[in-house]
Amino acid sequence: MTRQSSIPLTSKFHVQNGSHILYFYNDTEKYISNAVSFIIMGINLDQRVIIIDTSDHFERMTEALRQEVTDERIRQYVHYINQTEFYDMHEDFHFSRILLNLNQIIAPYLEDQVDMRLWGQVGWKEQPDMPEKIHAYEHGCDISLSGLGFVTVCGYDASNVNAAVLLEAMKTHPYLMTDDKLVLSSLYNHKSNHAVTYPALAVQKEMESEMDLYRQKLDFVHVVSHEVRNPLTVIKAYSSLLMSKVQDQEDRDKLKAIRDYVALIDNEISHIISTEQMLTTDALWRRRLTVPKELLLDVMEIMEVKARTQNIALHHEIRLNGRETLLSNATGFKLIVSNIISNAIKYSDEGKPVDFKAYRETGQLVLVTQDYGVGMTDNQLSRLFQKYEKTNEQRGGQGIGLFMVKQLVEHHHGDITVESRLDEGTKVTVRLPMQG
Repeated sequence: MTRQSSIPLTSKFHVQNGSHILYFYNDTEKYISNAVSFIIMGINLDQRVIIIDTSDHFERMTEALRQEVTDERIRQYVHYINQTEFYDMHEDFHFSRILLNLNQIIAPYLEDQVDMRLWGQVGWKEQPDMPEKIHAYEHGCDISLSGLGFVTVCGYDASNVNAAVLLEAMKTHPYLMTDDKLVLSSLYNHKSNHAVTYPALAVQKEMESEMDLYRQKLDFVHVVSHEVRNPLTVIKAYSSLLMSKVQDQEDRDKLKAIRDYVALIDNEISHIISTEQMLTTDALWRRRLTVPKELLLDVMEIMEVKARTQNIALHHEIRLNGRETLLSNATGFKLIVSNIISNAIKYSDEGKPVDFKAYRETGQLVLVTQDYGVGMTDNQLSRLFQKYEKTNEQRGGQGIGLFMVKQLVEHHHGDITVESRLDEGTKVTVRLPMQG
């Protein structure tokens, strides 16, 4: 068994060697999800996983595990111990006897040099001097396990534990976990005072799965863009060449439409790639001084093409002198503007206008987009910024645009408001702090 300096809880999150994690949970479903994430990572690392819990909890964990791993691997890697038997819950909570039980369980793994991890829901009932007993038990566990390189989670049902027990337990655990977060315990004697907050195990696992999905999508889009953009370039060149030779206005209009659609397809590919990169690459979130007027003019050029292909009149008014600056990311800023205007065009009826204004007001850059299209109900408005949520299934899109807009606006320390009435249209206002 090779000793490691850190122990992975998930594929991207490590804790110190032999970490002892205190978990106070409020939601049983999240407790089960976190336990399952803990078990799966253990199996992936070829670690035996000891689960000390109620039979009901373990049955639910097993059911969830079967969706991702085989019964054979569960039998091979997961060792279940009944909570009542382990803690001798029919008797007094005697920490020395329970520690002896723990040592007897892990001894065979130590002898065989088999790596392992342990998850246990601490079973107890209200007794005299319970905080002191919990402290003595957890302190003994911390000493016994910290030098062995085993990551251990001690779970407590928060609804059954008083504040005194919580405070005592925090003194003996380097980490404190809730259903959604994992932080350094403020009462533990850390060698380092570096404070940090992490998502809980199930949340982290979900994030990792999403990031992997985004990267796969990004790889796919890059392959498609390479295959599609080459013929698009040829089509655009040929249409431009023909326009210089064709005299008939109707034919020239058709060639111009071809050029517009080529530009639109190329922009949509760039837009998808930029969105996926914002979701997967930290570098594209770094902000620096930018000139918003230049970026707005770039966006207007392609949005006018998009509007023209859908017979929409895009009216824009940019009341900026070109000297204003914004602490921003050029790609992110253009994604904000293009998403909002693109949605306005998408949800407008042919022949109706879309209005866009950009101006400075009390140290803020104000972006206002108004359409007169299908509008939204109050229920649709309440779900507007949810990821993969589409307010109108009859129109195209992936349902991630406004989710990304919301994230980017908040990253700019700005705000976004949406007003809408069904069948009357939608008004979106974005305010971003300016630098000069």
